[in-house]
Amino acid sequence: MVFTPRGLMVTSVVVGAVAVATLALSVATDAWLFTTETMEHPENKTVNMVIKAQMGLWKVCLNTGGGQKLCESYDAVHTDTERVESQQTSFAIMRATRVAAMFPVVALVMITIAVILGIIGNIRRDIKTLLAAVISILGGLTLAVGIIFYISAINDEVGHRTKGKEGKQFEYEYGWSFFFAGMAFMIAEGTAVVFVTQFMQRNATTDDMVRIIPGLEDKLESTDKDENDDGATNPTIVM
Repeated sequence: MVFTPRGLMVTSVVVGAVAVATLALSVATDAWLFTTETMEHPENKTVNMVIKAQMGLWKVCLNTGGGQKLCESYDAVHTDTERVESQQTSFAIMRATRVAAMFPVVALVMITIAVILGIIGNIRRDIKTLLAAVISILGGLTLAVGIIFYISAINDEVGHRTKGKEGKQFEYEYGWSFFFAGMAFMIAEGTAVVFVTQFMQRNATTDDMVRIIPGLEDKLESTDKDENDDGATNPTIVM
């Protein structure tokens, strides 16, 4: 059964490993966004050329036709830190999404730490399992914030640059790397649920909670004393 201690242990390790692998693949690959944009030819202003770009978090691959494909890092294509009105939409998106790129990296580190702590907690059967659940939740939320920033940056640049501009067409669609990041978020939150379930199943008795939570024993003793005092001051009268 999955809900046995051994089943939960195996499930937590497998799900955690899948979350780390999925997010690592998403961060490392360059299929977050695909764009198609028409622009004037730099040498012949009467001719329009179509530029197709495949973007990741760190690298962009440009295809200007003729089978030529150039892949460069964002630093190599000189994406400015400030908005440039004359800049093409694809290059503007690179600039706008650079801040959002850090969130998936931080989330990857946090989820990896959570999985490692979860494994150690399974071996030692201590509170590290609960700590792993908390870090996994925070890692998933960090990833979600990064995805929201990424989408918002793209929508802002596309809306700003295509508004009221005739003759220039721009199309974009999210790639499989982006959707892998979304999957990693859901798997990370699922991993946290498994860790919490595992911790609660392992520490279901009051003695276990007293051992784990500092000060709980004194609180319980105080409550029992108050109940005993109430019973002593209110004796039962038998007629």
